[in-house]
Amino acid sequence: MSQLNRPCIIWGATGQAKVAYDILMSEGAEIIHLFDNNPRIESPLPGIPISHGPDGMLSFIDALRHQKLNPSDVDCIAAIGGFHGEARETMTLFMESHGFKSRSLIHKSVIISPCANIGKNVQLLAGSIIGTFASIGDYSIINTGANVDHDCKIGRNCHLAPRAALAGEITIEDNVFVGTNATILPRLRICAGSTVGAGAVVTKDVAPGAVVAGNPARPLVT
Repeated sequence: MSQLNRPCIIWGATGQAKVAYDILMSEGAEIIHLFDNNPRIESPLPGIPISHGPDGMLSFIDALRHQKLNPSDVDCIAAIGGFHGEARETMTLFMESHGFKSRSLIHKSVIISPCANIGKNVQLLAGSIIGTFASIGDYSIINTGANVDHDCKIGRNCHLAPRAALAGEITIEDNVFVGTNATILPRLRICAGSTVGAGAVVTKDVAPGAVVAGNPARPLVT
Protein backbone atom coordinates (compact mmCIF):
# COMPACT_ATOMS: atom_id res chain seq x y z
CA MET A 1 0.00 0.00 0.00
CA SER A 2 1.22 3.50 -0.79
CA GLN A 3 2.34 5.74 2.02
CA LEU A 4 -0.23 8.47 2.58
CA ASN A 5 2.24 11.37 2.32
CA ARG A 6 3.71 10.50 -1.08
CA PRO A 7 3.54 12.92 -4.04
CA CYS A 8 0.31 12.45 -5.98
CA ILE A 9 -1.18 13.32 -9.38
CA ILE A 10 -4.91 13.58 -10.09
CA TRP A 11 -6.60 12.77 -13.39
CA GLY A 12 -9.71 14.94 -13.57
CA ALA A 13 -9.96 18.64 -12.83
CA THR A 14 -13.56 19.36 -11.81
CA GLY A 15 -15.59 18.74 -8.64
CA GLN A 16 -14.28 15.30 -7.77
CA ALA A 17 -10.71 16.59 -8.03
CA LYS A 18 -11.49 19.19 -5.37
CA VAL A 19 -12.83 16.44 -3.09
CA ALA A 20 -9.70 14.35 -3.70
CA TYR A 21 -7.52 17.39 -2.98
CA ASP A 22 -9.24 17.91 0.38
CA ILE A 23 -8.62 14.33 1.48
CA LEU A 24 -5.07 14.15 0.16
CA MET A 25 -4.10 17.40 1.87
CA SER A 26 -5.49 16.14 5.19
CA GLU A 27 -3.24 13.08 4.84
CA GLY A 28 -0.15 15.17 4.19
CA ALA A 29 0.17 14.18 0.54
CA GLU A 30 1.70 16.62 -1.96
CA ILE A 31 -0.46 17.10 -5.06
CA ILE A 32 2.00 17.96 -7.80
CA HIS A 33 -0.02 17.93 -11.04
CA LEU A 34 -3.51 17.63 -12.54
CA PHE A 35 -4.55 16.11 -15.86
CA ASP A 36 -7.75 16.24 -17.88
CA ASN A 37 -8.79 15.21 -21.37
CA ASN A 38 -10.67 18.47 -21.92
CA PRO A 39 -8.16 21.09 -23.14
CA ARG A 40 -10.45 23.94 -22.09
CA ILE A 41 -10.37 23.05 -18.39
CA GLU A 42 -8.03 25.07 -16.20
CA SER A 43 -6.66 23.96 -12.86
CA PRO A 44 -9.20 24.60 -10.06
CA LEU A 45 -6.53 24.12 -7.40
CA PRO A 46 -4.28 27.03 -6.41
CA GLY A 47 -0.67 26.62 -7.46
CA ILE A 48 -1.14 23.19 -9.02
CA PRO A 49 -0.45 23.01 -12.77
CA ILE A 50 -2.56 21.08 -15.26
CA SER A 51 -1.75 19.21 -18.48
CA HIS A 52 -4.17 17.76 -20.99
CA GLY A 53 -4.53 14.33 -22.57
CA PRO A 54 -2.01 11.50 -22.98
CA ASP A 55 0.56 13.81 -24.58
CA GLY A 56 0.46 15.99 -21.48
CA MET A 57 1.10 12.92 -19.35
CA LEU A 58 4.15 11.96 -21.45
CA SER A 59 5.59 15.46 -21.16
CA PHE A 60 5.06 15.36 -17.40
CA ILE A 61 6.92 12.03 -17.15
CA ASP A 62 9.86 13.54 -19.05
CA ALA A 63 9.87 16.46 -16.61
CA LEU A 64 9.82 14.07 -13.65
CA ARG A 65 12.88 12.25 -14.93
CA HIS A 66 14.75 15.51 -15.29
CA GLN A 67 14.09 15.93 -11.56
CA LYS A 68 15.57 12.45 -10.91
CA LEU A 69 12.12 11.04 -10.09
CA ASN A 70 10.33 8.04 -11.59
CA PRO A 71 6.57 7.55 -11.96
CA SER A 72 6.86 4.79 -9.34
CA ASP A 73 7.69 7.52 -6.82
CA VAL A 74 4.29 9.16 -7.41
CA ASP A 75 0.75 8.05 -6.49
CA CYS A 76 -2.24 8.60 -8.79
CA ILE A 77 -5.98 9.14 -8.38
CA ALA A 78 -8.66 9.21 -11.08
CA ALA A 79 -11.03 11.86 -9.74
CA ILE A 80 -13.86 11.16 -12.18
CA GLY A 81 -17.32 11.00 -10.63
CA GLY A 82 -20.93 10.83 -11.72
CA PHE A 83 -21.91 8.42 -14.47
CA HIS A 84 -18.33 7.82 -15.60
CA GLY A 85 -17.28 4.80 -13.54
CA GLU A 86 -15.71 2.94 -16.45
CA ALA A 87 -13.65 6.03 -17.30
CA ARG A 88 -12.41 6.09 -13.70
CA GLU A 89 -11.08 2.55 -14.10
CA THR A 90 -9.71 3.19 -17.60
CA MET A 91 -7.73 6.28 -16.58
CA THR A 92 -6.40 4.59 -13.44
CA LEU A 93 -5.11 1.70 -15.54
CA PHE A 94 -3.64 4.20 -18.04
CA MET A 95 -1.66 5.91 -15.27
CA GLU A 96 -0.58 2.57 -13.83
CA SER A 97 0.64 1.52 -17.28
CA HIS A 98 3.06 4.45 -17.13
CA GLY A 99 4.38 3.36 -13.75
CA PHE A 100 2.35 5.48 -11.32
CA LYS A 101 1.00 3.83 -8.15
CA SER A 102 -2.77 4.00 -7.69
CA ARG A 103 -4.30 4.51 -4.27
CA SER A 104 -7.66 4.74 -2.55
CA LEU A 105 -9.15 7.86 -1.00
CA ILE A 106 -10.72 7.34 2.43
CA HIS A 107 -11.81 10.36 4.46
CA LYS A 108 -10.88 10.24 8.14
CA SER A 109 -14.57 10.50 9.16
CA VAL A 110 -15.67 7.36 7.28
CA ILE A 111 -17.05 4.52 9.42
CA ILE A 112 -16.04 1.09 8.10
CA SER A 113 -17.05 -2.13 9.82
CA PRO A 114 -14.07 -4.39 10.54
CA CYS A 115 -16.09 -7.11 8.80
CA ALA A 116 -16.49 -5.11 5.57
CA ASN A 117 -14.53 -5.87 2.40
CA ILE A 118 -13.12 -2.83 0.60
CA GLY A 119 -11.79 -3.16 -2.96
CA LYS A 120 -8.90 -1.31 -4.58
CA ASN A 121 -8.88 2.30 -5.75
CA VAL A 122 -12.12 3.17 -3.98
CA GLN A 123 -13.13 6.66 -2.87
CA LEU A 124 -15.00 6.77 0.45
CA LEU A 125 -15.97 10.34 1.22
CA ALA A 126 -16.77 12.27 4.37
CA GLY A 127 -19.36 10.79 6.72
CA SER A 128 -20.08 7.69 4.65
CA ILE A 129 -20.82 4.42 6.48
CA ILE A 130 -19.88 0.92 5.33
CA GLY A 131 -21.77 -1.65 7.40
CA THR A 132 -20.91 -5.09 8.64
CA PHE A 133 -20.20 -7.70 5.94
CA ALA A 134 -20.77 -5.12 3.21
CA SER A 135 -18.40 -5.09 0.24
CA ILE A 136 -17.32 -2.23 -2.03
CA GLY A 137 -16.04 -3.09 -5.49
CA ASP A 138 -12.93 -1.69 -7.16
CA TYR A 139 -13.04 1.91 -8.47
CA SER A 140 -16.32 2.71 -6.72
CA ILE A 141 -17.21 6.00 -5.03
CA ILE A 142 -19.29 6.16 -1.86
CA ASN A 143 -20.03 9.86 -1.61
CA THR A 144 -20.59 12.21 1.31
CA GLY A 145 -22.92 10.81 3.96
CA ALA A 146 -23.98 7.75 1.95
CA ASN A 147 -24.94 4.66 3.95
CA VAL A 148 -24.21 1.11 2.82
CA ASP A 149 -25.87 -1.17 5.35
CA HIS A 150 -25.10 -4.74 6.35
CA ASP A 151 -24.43 -7.41 3.72
CA CYS A 152 -24.72 -5.03 0.76
CA LYS A 153 -22.59 -5.91 -2.27
CA ILE A 154 -21.46 -2.98 -4.43
CA GLY A 155 -19.87 -3.83 -7.79
CA ARG A 156 -17.06 -2.19 -9.76
CA ASN A 157 -17.17 1.38 -11.03
CA CYS A 158 -20.28 2.33 -9.06
CA HIS A 159 -21.07 5.76 -7.62
CA LEU A 160 -23.40 6.35 -4.69
CA ALA A 161 -24.12 10.11 -4.59
CA PRO A 162 -24.36 12.11 -1.34
CA ARG A 163 -26.75 10.70 1.28
CA ALA A 164 -27.84 7.72 -0.79
CA ALA A 165 -29.17 5.08 1.61
CA LEU A 166 -28.92 1.34 1.02
CA ALA A 167 -30.80 -0.90 3.44
CA GLY A 168 -29.45 -4.38 4.15
CA GLU A 169 -28.62 -7.20 1.75
CA ILE A 170 -28.79 -5.17 -1.47
CA THR A 171 -26.78 -6.17 -4.53
CA ILE A 172 -25.62 -3.41 -6.84
CA GLU A 173 -23.94 -4.70 -9.98
CA ASP A 174 -21.16 -2.97 -11.95
CA ASN A 175 -21.34 0.55 -13.42
CA VAL A 176 -24.40 1.73 -11.48
CA PHE A 177 -25.09 5.33 -10.44
CA VAL A 178 -27.35 5.99 -7.43
CA GLY A 179 -28.46 9.62 -7.09
CA THR A 180 -28.46 11.97 -4.13
CA ASN A 181 -30.88 11.05 -1.32
CA ALA A 182 -32.07 7.90 -3.12
CA THR A 183 -33.27 5.07 -0.87
CA ILE A 184 -33.08 1.40 -1.85
CA LEU A 185 -35.11 -1.05 0.23
CA PRO A 186 -33.69 -4.36 1.52
CA ARG A 187 -32.74 -7.43 -0.51
CA LEU A 188 -33.12 -5.82 -3.95
CA ARG A 189 -30.84 -6.15 -7.00
CA ILE A 190 -29.82 -3.09 -9.01
CA CYS A 191 -28.52 -4.52 -12.27
CA ALA A 192 -25.46 -3.46 -14.25
CA GLY A 193 -25.38 -0.12 -16.04
CA SER A 194 -28.55 1.22 -14.43
CA THR A 195 -29.24 4.64 -12.89
CA VAL A 196 -31.33 5.47 -9.82
CA GLY A 197 -32.50 9.08 -9.85
CA ALA A 198 -32.05 11.57 -7.03
CA GLY A 199 -34.61 11.11 -4.25
CA ALA A 200 -35.97 7.85 -5.67
CA VAL A 201 -37.38 5.19 -3.36
CA VAL A 202 -36.60 1.83 -4.94
CA THR A 203 -39.02 -0.95 -3.95
CA LYS A 204 -38.33 -3.44 -6.78
CA ASP A 205 -35.31 -4.83 -8.62
CA VAL A 206 -33.93 -2.56 -11.36
CA ALA A 207 -33.27 -4.09 -14.80
CA PRO A 208 -29.91 -3.80 -16.61
CA GLY A 209 -29.38 -0.35 -18.12
CA ALA A 210 -32.66 1.02 -16.78
CA VAL A 211 -33.16 4.55 -15.46
CA VAL A 212 -35.61 4.74 -12.56
CA ALA A 213 -36.95 7.70 -10.60
CA GLY A 214 -39.76 8.69 -8.27
CA ASN A 215 -41.45 7.32 -5.15
CA PRO A 216 -41.92 4.47 -5.69
CA ALA A 217 -39.26 4.36 -8.39
CA ARG A 218 -40.44 3.49 -11.91
CA PRO A 219 -38.54 3.18 -15.20
CA LEU A 220 -38.34 6.34 -17.25
CA VAL A 221 -39.37 6.08 -20.88
CA THR A 222 -36.65 7.37 -23.21
